[in-house]
Amino acid sequence: MKIDLPEEALLDAVAFDPRAAAFILQEFAAAQAPVLRTGLLDDICTKACLPPQHYRNLLAALTAAGALRRHPEGFSLAISPEDVRRHAAVLRGAAYAKYRHRDSNLIEITLSPPAHPSRLMELLPKSNFSWAGLYHTTDSLAQLAGEAVRRFVIASPFIDKEGLDWVESLFAATTKQPVQRTLIVRGAKEADELNLQARERAFRELGVRIFRYYSEHDPAVRPAGYESFHAKILLSDDDKAYVGSSNMTSASRDYSMECGVIVRGPGAKPVAALVDTIIRISQPWNPIG
Repeated sequence: MKIDLPEEALLDAVAFDPRAAAFILQEFAAAQAPVLRTGLLDDICTKACLPPQHYRNLLAALTAAGALRRHPEGFSLAISPEDVRRHAAVLRGAAYAKYRHRDSNLIEITLSPPAHPSRLMELLPKSNFSWAGLYHTTDSLAQLAGEAVRRFVIASPFIDKEGLDWVESLFAATTKQPVQRTLIVRGAKEADELNLQARERAFRELGVRIFRYYSEHDPAVRPAGYESFHAKILLSDDDKAYVGSSNMTSASRDYSMECGVIVRGPGAKPVAALVDTIIRISQPWNPIG
């Protein structure tokens, strides 16, 4: 039985990406299967070029609005094909209006939940929390890497072996040529040196430049101590940047709650200037031996 879905309810539910929501509804209407299971759902995600978490957010929003119906084995349309065409046209119009009146800066919140079971994730749904409009950190960073045209920079003070797998995969995702790839590390510990040495060949093949931002102060010039960084930054060209809490470590990727923002637009330029200055005062990393 089909339901009557007010356009306002649908627009409110998918306001974070009405264009993609229209595409998803049309794909459901064009599918031959009454219930779309994993394979067909994955095909739609691929055709729409959406990060997986963002796609799941849209499916959840469309279901909450009443356009889709969830089944144990997948999803189906809860509205008629005629309503799909009407709602898709409205959503495309909303997407165009959003584009015409957009801010020069686009800000996205990216969040990784703690590993399951998590007390935080038990309580968040009771606090009117919604995943709609949020992006998973791993998806967001991969998308930034894929968008890079001129350069892609990763600045992470803490990197472990598993984190270097993540770093390598992000640099490998910068497929547009020629992209300058840069990694900035602290490299203050012997373990950092050993981990980087083990990855030297792979990074050399990818053309990755590595800089070490960690310097001991000369007590005769500055107070005793050292200068380094704790910021976590990814920069894609000069107009897209991630600034957040996520280190390039297995703990950040797989276990800890990480939160940050992605800025697209002129607001990313100060981040680019900061990164350029860090590179100027850093030392190129050279393997020992």
